[in-house]
Amino acid sequence: MTNTYRINRPRGKILAAVLTAVFISLAMGIHHYVPIDERLENTYYYSFGYTFAVGLLINLAILIFLITPLSILVDGLILYRKKDNTHMRLLVTIAAYALSGCIGGIIYSIFTRNFNTFSPQTIHIVVCSLVFLTFQLVLNRSFLHSSSHR
Repeated sequence: MTNTYRINRPRGKILAAVLTAVFISLAMGIHHYVPIDERLENTYYYSFGYTFAVGLLINLAILIFLITPLSILVDGLILYRKKDNTHMRLLVTIAAYALSGCIGGIIYSIFTRNFNTFSPQTIHIVVCSLVFLTFQLVLNRSFLHSSSHR
């Protein structure tokens, strides 16, 4: 049974958190990048590298210190629901991770004392939480296949 849930170990969650931070930061960098020929005069634009680096630091902090502990709690609570079939368990897991993202958004807003941008921050953290879950599921699948070939 421990091989099946190998990704739920802290090492697997940290790997999923790093991959999620890189993925989200790349998406943010691409989204906020303005091509040189579309830039306005006398307006400063951050480079892709700067946007990526700052986003990576912020996303890593959110994922490692906020989403990872919440995901450990969620995974522990979901283990008690053994009666569910696979599809129902997946739906419950997605809903639980989305809810933990909302809770993470509230915690982040309290910590930063910034309620002016509460909705965008919460949406960002919910998206991070769901992408984090996706990376965990993908890594779990690859770990299952690699451990079954031994």
